[in-house]
Amino acid sequence: MPRYYEDLEIGETYETGGYTVTKEEIIEFAEQFDPQPFHLDEEAARDSMFGELVASGLHTLCLSVRLFVTEIVNGEVDIANMGGLGMDDLRWHEPVRPGETLRVRVEVVGKTPSTSRSDRGYVDFRRSVVNDADEEVMSILSHNIVRRTDAAD
Repeated sequence: MPRYYEDLEIGETYETGGYTVTKEEIIEFAEQFDPQPFHLDEEAARDSMFGELVASGLHTLCLSVRLFVTEIVNGEVDIANMGGLGMDDLRWHEPVRPGETLRVRVEVVGKTPSTSRSDRGYVDFRRSVVNDADEEVMSILSHNIVRRTDAAD
């Protein structure tokens, strides 16, 4: 049974399972969306500030969306999500390297009922992406539209 706007409480937290990032997918993503040498070529990456091949921050963001949607929104938590309004405060804290396993921690940090549409409310989620060492590699605040209970009838 889906969790509606009224079911979500500020301070609730959820965590996804892990996703291991491979060298091949780092390069494949970079070839298509962020073709910088330190994402594409191990030798060139050695001469970069990272000293090795690292994932694009955009790749990390996309992985965080995937885990949030498949494991939280459409997964075990089953949020009656209607879509998104945007994201704020995107930060990349640490580079993501091949072989690292990422998890997403999600916290409900804000709720506002819609004043113009009774079928929805707005929920802010803080998403924190962590690696194997439990270091935060990325954080973002997402603003989602969540169906209200009355609209489900």
